[in-house]
Amino acid sequence: MRKSRKTASDYIKEVLQHIILLFVALIVLTPILYLVSAGFRTNQAIFGPFIDTNSWVDDEIADKTANKIKKDVLFNRIIMILDGKTSDEISLIEDSREKIKPNMSGKLPELQDLKIKVKNWIYSNASGKTREAFIESYKKWSEKIPVELKEQVEFQLFKDSSTLEPRYKYEIRTSLYNFKCFFTGEVPNAKNARFPYLKWLINSLVIAGSVALVQVVVTALASYALSRFRFKGKKAGLMVILTVQVFPGTMAMVALYLLLQYLGNVVPALGIDRKLGLILIYLGGGIPFNIWLVKGYFDTIPKALEESAMIDGATYWQAFTMIILPLVRPILAVITVLSFVGQYNEFVLAMVILTSQENFTLPVGLRFFTSGQQDARFGVFAACSIMGSLPIVILWLSLQNQIISGLTGGSVKG
Repeated sequence: MRKSRKTASDYIKEVLQHIILLFVALIVLTPILYLVSAGFRTNQAIFGPFIDTNSWVDDEIADKTANKIKKDVLFNRIIMILDGKTSDEISLIEDSREKIKPNMSGKLPELQDLKIKVKNWIYSNASGKTREAFIESYKKWSEKIPVELKEQVEFQLFKDSSTLEPRYKYEIRTSLYNFKCFFTGEVPNAKNARFPYLKWLINSLVIAGSVALVQVVVTALASYALSRFRFKGKKAGLMVILTVQVFPGTMAMVALYLLLQYLGNVVPALGIDRKLGLILIYLGGGIPFNIWLVKGYFDTIPKALEESAMIDGATYWQAFTMIILPLVRPILAVITVLSFVGQYNEFVLAMVILTSQENFTLPVGLRFFTSGQQDARFGVFAACSIMGSLPIVILWLSLQNQIISGLTGGSVKG
């Protein structure tokens, strides 16, 4: 049979489909890309353009997308201010877009020295002590000029004439400082504050890893028993497991809290603000769903494989560990990922159970950086979120070959 040729309308449909898919992908990826971008920004530049760079800014302009100024423009502007030009005159010259050659001469030697200091300050991006040198040079020159000129210059050049804080500053908008804070525990704009970000990440890994490991073991054993053995109450037990899964764990939050409070009086390691106690609560959360998922996968494996092994002298346990487990590895990989990611990102129960800063998980600890307008540190929050996502990405990439077949293997019985 000859293949039918595609018509113009077919090509148009394909193009439109790809455009729609790209548009949807862009919508989905935009928040993720902005989070990554925010991780490299300082907190004061967090609401700036999507792609931002370090630059000189006019601090009197609040809009972070409109306060940037080029070095050459800034240098020429300050030279004109020192030469006595008013704001209106400078605006007319800059609006004319004519090429301006800065006047480096001056009637006073202090003015010439000041212009050199200004050049060093601007073109070195305010590195070292160039700013202090500029301020000192200005003080010497201001002592020898008329009061009217001094007031005019300070009005245009400084935010406050008493402190001589420059109106223009070199703003660091993109850096690795937020990621440095993740390892050092520092907090931007708070010298004495310390938060154990790395400790929170380790707590999350320990809790989520322990829960995932135990859930995989319990789920594999329970699912195998429900799939292979016949016993009284099997069907009713499966329905109870399914019914329990309908109710979210947060409904039992008060009961779980009181249970841990009681257990803590008997066994302190299982009480409130204990990682082992939180692990105990998490263990019962995902097992019902996982049992149903894995049981469906076990049902697709022929019983003849185990029977052949038992004819050769294998026990039930040997048949399970040596024959069945290698075959169900894909679904176990799925359970591992689902369990790990679910507990790694869990927030509500962890916030209720864990009360001390040293025991916080990463999601619980990062809430400090999004609460309140003045206390928010979105740059550190984004950087810690990026670092916290790496274990999930690594786990997903390492098990990706098993995940697809694991998710679809138990969907059809045959």
